Formats: sequence, structure tokens, C-alpha cells
Amino acid sequence: MYDLNRLRVLVAVVDEGGFTRAAQALHVAQPAVSQQIKALETQVGYELIDRATKRPTAAGTVLVTHARSAMFELDLAAIEVAELAGLKRGLVRIGAIHWLEPLDLPSLVGGFHARYPGITIRLQEENAADMFAMTLDGDMDLVFSNVIPGDADLPGLNQHRLFVEDLVVATRPGHHLAQGGVCALGDLADEPLIAFRRGSAFHETVVTALLGAGVTPEIAMETSDLAMVRNLVSSGLGVALLPRSLAEAEGRSIGIAEILPHAPARTVALTWNATDTRSAAANAFISFTLKWFGARTGESVKAKSDRLS
Repeated sequence: MYDLNRLRVLVAVVDEGGFTRAAQALHVAQPAVSQQIKALETQVGYELIDRATKRPTAAGTVLVTHARSAMFELDLAAIEVAELAGLKRGLVRIGAIHWLEPLDLPSLVGGFHARYPGITIRLQEENAADMFAMTLDGDMDLVFSNVIPGDADLPGLNQHRLFVEDLVVATRPGHHLAQGGVCALGDLADEPLIAFRRGSAFHETVVTALLGAGVTPEIAMETSDLAMVRNLVSSGLGVALLPRSLAEAEGRSIGIAEILPHAPARTVALTWNATDTRSAAANAFISFTLKWFGARTGESVKAKSDRLS
């Protein structure tokens, strides 16, 4: 069996891009990192880090993948053990984006509060990139957000994807795009677009989808309230790509068109700091969320640790 501490050092070297930066992140001397990697390579029988590029070898990549999963499972185990002690008080600082349906954050928070009435919940809305930075800096405990398109690795953060939701085209009632109930992204060329605020993960999702279909977005209006996007569309000021749950929610009348042949989608995830410096209250909320969401969706609560950047 491989030494867990050596595996953590290996993951740090890969995440930080080298021995020196890994040593700084782990607050140890650089020779200690080199010694741990050499000892692990001796045990495995293969070189794990290419000394010229500081990138993992094929064997290193395999071992890092499994090490991440093992570390994640141990992290969850520590969280659940901490729960056994019973939490009487504490603070959980939660970041959230606009419009998290079908997650139903109020019910989730309410369920947690019923179980841990002495823990204070502080909710804050920002864009995903800002909230990730706050989580890394220790100013936020966990984040519910859209996944930023194209991201593949966010050093220092763990991310568990909760659900994927299709986007639809929203228009004013009677608009020609919605009359047939279906359209292609290419049909949005030359249509004025109502967009969620620039810099947000959802904005990037929409723009990436349109550009991928060969459509240069003609943004007529932007707003920091996703529900306002729907209302502006209803007034005939432009069209928009919206999460299906928002488009079908109660409110002002809009036209809706399914996107064919493949609808773009947004992915919503729970993100938290990968270090072991989180409070017991934050750990309890993470564990509660994974179990609560798994029970509600019928999915396994055995989360895979997707490390996204």
C-alpha cells in the first residue's frame, strides 16, 4: 500500500507544476519533496515525474488520478466522523449564483438548519470566478455555481458536479423562432441577445455555445439578474438562452424553443477548498449537501473529485 503522505506530495507537485512550488504550498523544504517523490518512485518501480518538464509520466498520471479519489474519500470520511461529535455552533459561509433551480437551495439550507440549529448560515451571491478566489483565500467555505466552460483544473479546490441542465431559446410570445417549438443555434444570427452579466460562468457558457455554432453574439442588453433576462425577453427586447427551469418557471409569458440537434447545457457544481483547514461546520454542510442531493436525485453520493480550473 502506498504512503498517503507521499501521494499527497505527488499530487502537490502535479498541481503546482514543480518541486519548488509544491514545497512552498506544503510549507516544507524542497529536498523533502524530492525525497518523498523518489521514495514513492522506488516503491512503484516507475518514474512518476519527468524531471525535465516537471509533468507527470504515464505512470504518474495513473497514480495521481487514483490518489485524488483516495484523498477525496478520506476527506469525506473525516467529515462524517466529525459529524458524530455533534455540532452545536459554528458558521458556514456559502457563495451562490443566481438561479440554482432545480437544486432548491432554500430547502437544502432549511434541512441543514433543522439538523444543526446552532450553526449560522451566511449566503452571498457573486460570479463563479470571484467566489472561487474567495474560497481559496479562506473568505468563503463553499460555492454553488455554474462550471466555467473549458476549465479542467483548479489547484487547491475540490469540485463535485451536482446536475446538468439544458438551455433553451427564450423569445417574446409569438416570435418566429418559437412558433415551431424548435430551432438551431445558427438561427440566432442577427438576433439581439439579452445576456447575463459579462464575466460570469453562465455568460461564458452562452457565448461559447453560440461561437461554437458560428454565431457572433449581438448583445443588446446585459443584466446581473438572470430572472430579469427572462422579463426583458418577454418585453420583446431580444432573445436569450436560458436554463430550462427558468424558462418554464411562473412569470411573464415568453416563447420557448428547443435547440436542435444538440442543446447546450449548464453544469452546476459544489466547490470547496481542498485543504484540511475547513471548519467542522463547513465540513458538515458539505457532507449534508452530497447526501441530500444524492437522496433527492437517486444518484450515488459517492462523489468523484473533479478538480476544475
